Amino acid sequence: MGAPGRLDALEARLLGTLDGFEAELLRFTRALVATPSVNPPGDERAVALLVQEELSRYGVSGVRVLSGEPSRPNLIVDIGPDTGRTLVLAGHLDTKPAGALDAWEHDPWDPVTVDGELWGLGSADMKSAVAGIVYAGIALKHACPEVGRLRLVLTADEEAGSIHGAKWLAENGHLAGDAAIIGEPCGITREWESIDLISRGAALFRIRVKGTQTHSSVSDLLPVVNATVKMAGLIQRLDAGLLEWLHFAPHPLVARPTLNVGVMAQAGVFYGVYPGTAEFACDLRTLPGMSRDQVAADIEAFLADARAQDPQLDAELDFEVWVPATEIDSDHAVVVALQFASRRVLGEAPPLAGFPGATDAPHFQLTAGIPTVAAFGPGLLPRAHSPNERLDATGAATAARIYALAALHYLVSPAGNG
Repeated sequence: MGAPGRLDALEARLLGTLDGFEAELLRFTRALVATPSVNPPGDERAVALLVQEELSRYGVSGVRVLSGEPSRPNLIVDIGPDTGRTLVLAGHLDTKPAGALDAWEHDPWDPVTVDGELWGLGSADMKSAVAGIVYAGIALKHACPEVGRLRLVLTADEEAGSIHGAKWLAENGHLAGDAAIIGEPCGITREWESIDLISRGAALFRIRVKGTQTHSSVSDLLPVVNATVKMAGLIQRLDAGLLEWLHFAPHPLVARPTLNVGVMAQAGVFYGVYPGTAEFACDLRTLPGMSRDQVAADIEAFLADARAQDPQLDAELDFEVWVPATEIDSDHAVVVALQFASRRVLGEAPPLAGFPGATDAPHFQLTAGIPTVAAFGPGLLPRAHSPNERLDATGAATAARIYALAALHYLVSPAGNG
């Protein structure tokens, strides 16, 4: 990875620069959390402007604002000369809705620090990582401006499918680079728990059940079918057995798909009306190697078997969304750089794993052709999308150090894998 003496000097300069940014990093993270960017409905203009102003404070110019819709800006920032490799650091600017405000101990947009943790909507998913990405770029510009091209990609709309964000950027030819790191929270039970090489795919589908809609008072007098009851039985059957019908190869980093049945459900009309229709939605997280056509065929085979066992069951599949899984090689140069940086900052390199959910990795890796680490960022995933979201208040500073060091080593290392 280059001459040891030169690298040591660059590392010391880079970390020294970031040490001086500690207070500013926390201030900026709090400002990001305090700036609403809830999706849906989706409007990232205020938080994108905040990022641009922060970069401008430190002399980072040339920010490209790209969008297919004015209220959904994406930012691309190039730092350093285009003399070799280009590393992408990526994060999203939007958050999920706060949900019931009375479930929060503190105002979701009033970031407070309690017992060493920063609270607020988006603090973990993923505004602390965004702050770390921004300051990694600022530090690299000030301490090591000559080492190569770091590209910051901060996107809209990740929380609602990336239609206006990474997906739009990739499909319109705006994403480019030799490798990418996405700063999604990688902890399940502890911070910085794993370097996630896999972004599991998502198969989102509905099953519609038909029954007999009639006056509810005659249900014991006529041969009728209760769509709600049939739906309930099918939900139980799917929950217990669908995974056994799926074709997949267990992966050493992620053993099996995950199925959540009935993430949404609705049935019936009102009192007095025997339910003639019911439907429920399912969320299946898939592994590398699984295809949309095969998954759809497996679900159809399961339904055919269920109908054969219950001739009164009238159920049909509506396959709504397919997001493929992605994976980066464990020996890719960007993974090696992250492992080095983690050892330097955390004291050890976290184990390699797969992200339980889906990230923007398919848009970077499959559409834009950029090998991508699916998730490595501060925070705990179970606290995301939940009331009282919070993370270690040093998360942004830790992220900035890891990203900056990883970028340094990746950009100055010899050409090869990645």
